[in-house]
Amino acid sequence: MFIQSFLLLLAIGFLSAGRVSRPEERIIGGQNIEIEQAPWQVSLQVNGEHSCGGSIYTKDIIITAAHCLYEKERRLEAKDFLIRVGSSLSNSKGTLVKVAAIRSHENYNSTNFTKDIAVMRLSEPLNFTDKVKSIPLAERNPAPGTVAMVSGWGATSVLPSHNGYPVLSYPINLHGVYHNIRNWSYCSEILSMSESNICAGTYGQSACFMDSGGPLVVNQELVGVVSKGPAFCDGFTVYESVPFFRPWILNAIASI
Repeated sequence: MFIQSFLLLLAIGFLSAGRVSRPEERIIGGQNIEIEQAPWQVSLQVNGEHSCGGSIYTKDIIITAAHCLYEKERRLEAKDFLIRVGSSLSNSKGTLVKVAAIRSHENYNSTNFTKDIAVMRLSEPLNFTDKVKSIPLAERNPAPGTVAMVSGWGATSVLPSHNGYPVLSYPINLHGVYHNIRNWSYCSEILSMSESNICAGTYGQSACFMDSGGPLVVNQELVGVVSKGPAFCDGFTVYESVPFFRPWILNAIASI
């Protein structure tokens, strides 16, 4: 799906940080981290492979991006997912948990990735340990210049090729990178931004393919969900603002 999205969105200068068909993906400019450094981080698994990131909000609720619920043109169902928790490896260890229900924002737009937010209810509650923990929802957007961390299994590098498809390089181990929140007005002059977006990062330090749905964290609070960015992950990343969507998230959880 991500290659298809790449070709579609490259024409308008964007690429969602979601699923490619089908290598894994990772943070640009980051380094290996252990799951204890981001114990709220989960891997959304489809067909036995990492597809997107997500965050543990409660023992049975995961927050992720709406576009992570689609594969090509098909809307994925709860039964299509397994959630790996408690492991810094995308393909082993930790625990795999089934998903009981999912809900994406009713106004999600797959063309420009607006309202790109979703919640999942797990089929059974998680056992919290030093490797599996929840993260609270931030109530306010961080100010420009604030240091934030993004983590995931996304691409480490994205290079052009003669056939138009990106050449991607991926890790197995979880990566994280610290970068700064950027000014919304500045970002909106370069990338398509809506009022629900936060942007963070810079050239050489950003989220990338298959980091989608993963956490942007400030002071141990979830402030953003990875949504989209430049086609070659060579600039800042656009996140959905958790404070903006906080009422929707809480209502959505109550509904599933």
